[in-house]
Amino acid sequence: MSRPAPAPALPSPDPRQTDVRPAGPALDRVDDCIIEHVRRDGRISNRDLARAAGVNEATIRARMRRLESSGAMRVVAMVDLQAAGFNFVSPVGIQVRGRPVAEVGAALADIPQVMTVAVVIGPQDLEVQVVARNLAELATTLTEKIAKIPGVGRITPGLALQILKYESTWVPF
Repeated sequence: MSRPAPAPALPSPDPRQTDVRPAGPALDRVDDCIIEHVRRDGRISNRDLARAAGVNEATIRARMRRLESSGAMRVVAMVDLQAAGFNFVSPVGIQVRGRPVAEVGAALADIPQVMTVAVVIGPQDLEVQVVARNLAELATTLTEKIAKIPGVGRITPGLALQILKYESTWVPF
């Protein structure tokens, strides 16, 4: 009886590819506790974190350094859009024609009122989130900035009438 041929070895990832990232550190109970408490209060003291996690402050300092240096956690300030005067949020679908989607996405990312840019599947090629202080600014952003980018074929804007959930505790890719 013959044996089946062994499966071919998988090629090693090309280190020059920017979308290949090493796996981050495995997170344990203490890491999860740190992340959860820092999410709730970015100014929490190491002493309070140590008490919550049941470890000493030196452990907290070391874990915080490891979580931040590995990219598993970032501590950042968040701006409240409405408090900053942005009263309008518009999700916008964009169909791209005659130009690479990534190039159009990069041009959109340069517009200050564009908060997110995502390459998507479906009827749109890109989805962006636009913020504006008033309807005039929103109209200008859509018609004078976004529509004039080479490669933008069709724009399908919406308008958020009420935001029921906006959770940004996770950082995309």
